[in-house]
Amino acid sequence: MNNEIKSKIDLALFNFYLEADRETINDLLKEDIQNLDDYTKKKRQIIFLSKAITIKKHNEFLLELASKFQDAILQNIEKPVSILKQLIQSNASFALYSNLDKLSREDILEIIKDKNLVDLLEKLDKNENDQ
Repeated sequence: MNNEIKSKIDLALFNFYLEADRETINDLLKEDIQNLDDYTKKKRQIIFLSKAITIKKHNEFLLELASKFQDAILQNIEKPVSILKQLIQSNASFALYSNLDKLSREDILEIIKDKNLVDLLEKLDKNENDQ
């Protein structure tokens, strides 16, 4: 079977499971799974661990980004400082903050925490590569 047909079948099954009611899904699972309680417990563990890993990775990105901004402030690199100023202007609680030198790591984390970290990291990396 070619890959296009397989992907269409997978998509159809996915859509079916999205639209099916919980009882129908449980009946189908009972046919394939001997111990539904063990399956449910294992599923919850996997979901919990995946969320924990995602949060950990997000926090690592956040700390890395805060360090890069802090280094840029100390070295007075124009592009990252201007990015940070834009973020400060968009964040109402920090809008009146004009002394970037006195921003602590926690302040920087607070400013960038709700932003797209990947985009910010790419902007900073691009700036480092340009110099």
